[in-house]
Amino acid sequence: MNQQVKEQPFTHVTEVNGQSLEANGQSLEANGQSLTQLTILVSYSGSGGVEVITNHLVQGLVNADIQVELLLLKARGPHIDKMPEHPGLTVTKLKASSAILAVPELVRYLNKHPNRLLFAIKDRAIQAASIAHRINRCRGRVVGQIHTNMLTGLASRNGVMVRLRFALMRKLYRYLTGVIAVSQDAASALQTITGLPDTRIKILPNPVITPAIAKKSAAPPVHPWLNQKARPVIVAAGRLSSQKNFALLIRAFSLLLQLMPARLVIFGEGPQRSDLKALCAELGILEHVSLFGFVENPYAEMKHADLFVLSSDCEGSPTVLTECLSMGIPCVATDVGDVAQTLQNGRVGRVVPCKDTQALAEAMQAAIQSPLAGQILVDAVKQFQQDTAVRAYIEQLSSWQESGAGR
Repeated sequence: MNQQVKEQPFTHVTEVNGQSLEANGQSLEANGQSLTQLTILVSYSGSGGVEVITNHLVQGLVNADIQVELLLLKARGPHIDKMPEHPGLTVTKLKASSAILAVPELVRYLNKHPNRLLFAIKDRAIQAASIAHRINRCRGRVVGQIHTNMLTGLASRNGVMVRLRFALMRKLYRYLTGVIAVSQDAASALQTITGLPDTRIKILPNPVITPAIAKKSAAPPVHPWLNQKARPVIVAAGRLSSQKNFALLIRAFSLLLQLMPARLVIFGEGPQRSDLKALCAELGILEHVSLFGFVENPYAEMKHADLFVLSSDCEGSPTVLTECLSMGIPCVATDVGDVAQTLQNGRVGRVVPCKDTQALAEAMQAAIQSPLAGQILVDAVKQFQQDTAVRAYIEQLSSWQESGAGR
């Protein structure tokens, strides 16, 4: 990490304040930008999509001449070193070991920066920021961002603890000026949990598609099945965990092999590696499946695939799905988060019910045998381009900073 580090109504928005987000090159000042400084409270705790998107957002903000200070609750994982290098970015690691213990530091920070908008990412950071905001007598403005449907995301947790967490959300989110949700699914769940009115929950597309994707995807793949294809290759990517449900994909792929020749490559590491390998052995398909692990440049691999499959049981706005569409790769996905909206209810990619092995196998076969034109897929995700999405964030945050509406 090369920056200065100090130890301490629901619709996807395509217009903001009447201005089209497709107006590339238009001055942000002309769009009413009042945001010049922003503090982001976030935890870099692993290799997840939230950290990736936060880096993309920060890069876009500093490129728009906004001074950004990152307050880090945790500072670990591969994406710490991928933060943008820019004189407009300062990174401060808080001393506390958890979000709730960081409240005193946040109170001092809010007292020291009374006019600075505080943008908290993910629920625990939002709750800590809201408590500090309340202790500070709600001077200034605090806003949040939610990346997932918390009703489904916490469905398997202890019921008492989940009810307590939701009760705290209902109590604490009312002190926020507003919350950005990355999908309709996440926004609807948030409103159900907190009771916040529509006017205080805004859905904005993630800044997923950066110029680096096109550059990296031009490199040759390292996997031999993708470098010299002898048959169709299906790819998937993500942490090998229960949420991603790669077991569903492997079972569906086993059915697909009864209908056509194919290979499956899964990129990623995680606690279920041995279980997934055992499942492949049980199904007799080990020679057709590669659990390839982590790769430095997944875009070069996926660019050469015939199909990308997302088999998750729970997602918000899946970054990798959007990235694959931006490279013109046909996609099939389970109906989670904003997948149906991103795939335009099947127009640009097949959507299947969660945990339906047969439906997934049939969708994979159809997508390989009748692929859509790549440009159709690219055009479908233009709102996720970094400059377009960041402009939407700046407009919304500027609006909240000016009005403090709903407080």
